[in-house]
Amino acid sequence: MTLPDLAGLPATRWPDEQQTDADCRLVPAYTGIHLGTDRAGQPVALPAPGPAGTRIGVLGESLFGRLFALRLLAVGAQVTAATRGPDHWAGVAAAAGDRLSVHDTIPAWPPRPPAPPTVADGPQALVCDLRRAPHVALAAGPWRTVLHVARNAPRRSAFWLAADAVLALDANFAEPVERVLGADAARLTAGLAPGEIALFRAAGTEILRPDISPGETALLTPGRPAGRLA
Repeated sequence: MTLPDLAGLPATRWPDEQQTDADCRLVPAYTGIHLGTDRAGQPVALPAPGPAGTRIGVLGESLFGRLFALRLLAVGAQVTAATRGPDHWAGVAAAAGDRLSVHDTIPAWPPRPPAPPTVADGPQALVCDLRRAPHVALAAGPWRTVLHVARNAPRRSAFWLAADAVLALDANFAEPVERVLGADAARLTAGLAPGEIALFRAAGTEILRPDISPGETALLTPGRPAGRLA
């Protein structure tokens, strides 16, 4: 499936015949998994899950993978985790029930046919923090989201070369950003203030601060009581 380039579509203006000095302007809306707010206070989201497969590379700590998994679960996705630290997923697993499966390697994936939200088993997502990136073809299909989080992007990784979005979670990741995206992206990453992260994608680059709710913090922090996702 090929999605249209929304940036190339003109906005549509509908005149109001009753009030000649007013009109209704229709512009593309960018929705998805909420990440945080940018320096202007505007929300920033990643367009996933969606009708086209999405590959996301994250340079940072594995905690971000668990946070993103929580938000995928919240929008109706079935999540598979391939992780070096299964114990760290205990809080998320207790809340997610059978909507999350945790493995120490990448299993046969997707486990169920991907579908839109509320249809059958819904979108399928793979969150991986193993050293080796997932195969690039795993995201080649509708309603699939594949995320790989690592402190260093694997060299010559087809997955990272084809990533639809790359996030740098700290200024200290400027060097691996340069290997993936080049010198300009590395300079921007090096200039991040404490608490800021950078999001690189074809539509442009955004700097934001992640928003994390108290409920998410409880699920992601070992030893805190975890509620069950609705």
